[in-house]
Amino acid sequence: MRNRILIIYLLIGLSLPLAAQMHSAIEISVGGGWSTLGYKVQPRQEDVTGANKGSWGAQAHVGYALFFTPNVGLGVGANFSHYGANASLSGTARWKDVTDTEGETYNHLTLIHSLRDKQDVYLVEIPLTLYLSYPLTDELSLNLEAGAKYGIPVIKNAAFQADVEHQGDYGIWDLNLYDVPDHGFYRETAFRGGYSVSVKDQVSIFLKLGVSYEISRNILFFANIYGDYGFMNTVTAGEAELGFRNDRGGMEEIHSFMPEYNGIVSTNNISATSHPVQAGLELGIRFVFPHRKTYPCRCMIF
Repeated sequence: MRNRILIIYLLIGLSLPLAAQMHSAIEISVGGGWSTLGYKVQPRQEDVTGANKGSWGAQAHVGYALFFTPNVGLGVGANFSHYGANASLSGTARWKDVTDTEGETYNHLTLIHSLRDKQDVYLVEIPLTLYLSYPLTDELSLNLEAGAKYGIPVIKNAAFQADVEHQGDYGIWDLNLYDVPDHGFYRETAFRGGYSVSVKDQVSIFLKLGVSYEISRNILFFANIYGDYGFMNTVTAGEAELGFRNDRGGMEEIHSFMPEYNGIVSTNNISATSHPVQAGLELGIRFVFPHRKTYPCRCMIF
């Protein structure tokens, strides 16, 4: 699919010079605001809650456009964009009827005092843009841009940090054990790690609305508010159950009944679908190049 879209963009880019043009333009812009990878946190444990609050988002853009009338144009370009997510978990996870180091059966409780799991995905995107403008004064114009873009993830980093506490509920003795590290009951305030996010190529649509101001005849400054919406499932959820096994200090055996935590995205505690979103403010400069017209010679020949 990636090759097909790239070929379509290439054909469109090659066909633009064949159309009648008023002027062409090269633009450079940067934008920033809020973003999310678009998944929902859906804990499977009964007493665990979670949310995805999103994170910062940004994009840098270089583009080339051809305007067929003073107010209508088409363009292609390249973006380097960041999408992020900031997931959280809290509550109490339970594993019932497990066996301790002495062969006794109990219920294991993991109190999640706080957990923050942040993912950062950087993409190279190829946008195809329709430009529309409406002059308000000789220097000021209202702008609308709409289009679609294809994104290829190039950097996919994630890290988590948590404050978790392991306790043992021995109901038959009406006993709750904690702060007994040798038996796997302890509190770890700096439970942390990093992992790589599984992300597919992204197809999204975008819309920009703003104004442009003519600094000089060939230079425009523009400011837009923008929004992007990814309409394909981008983040791939894992299949692991939620777990907080710590493989340091012998806990891999004591906590063998629970999975190791390798990030919220690697578990089945997020939604199966994800639609990345980004919104923010964009500022940029556009360099305009009017196209000269040639006319047939009307000289008199003697």
